[in-house]
Amino acid sequence: MKTVIILEPHQPLGLLINTASILSITIGDIVKNIRGEDTIDADGIKHLGVIKTPLPILSVDSDTLRSIYNRVKNDDKFIIADFTKLAQSCKTYEEYIEKCLNTKNCDMEILGLAIHSKRKDINKIVGNLKTLK
Repeated sequence: MKTVIILEPHQPLGLLINTASILSITIGDIVKNIRGEDTIDADGIKHLGVIKTPLPILSVDSDTLRSIYNRVKNDDKFIIADFTKLAQSCKTYEEYIEKCLNTKNCDMEILGLAIHSKRKDINKIVGNLKTLK
């Protein structure tokens, strides 16, 4: 299995980090056993487990991001989380819910995606994408 985060890179650094963090929490809550077990260091101090596999953060322009989203959004072999400009603009989760109900999917500007699936299926989708720099 593999998980990737794909971001639209033309955002301020703080918003890129925020988007990646939000997507990571969402995927981490949905995908079972993505986090490794807790560990103990040589001093006996406990460290919470971290993700067991690499988590590449990739970047593409907004049109390509939308194209990837459209390609995987209805395919059951992918778990996909999206973060949109609409979500970013909301002050409360209730506001986000209300705005979503009144906004067509095609009108939502996607700022980032997290996609989880079998390694080969992920690689078919993102194999040629660049790492965020």
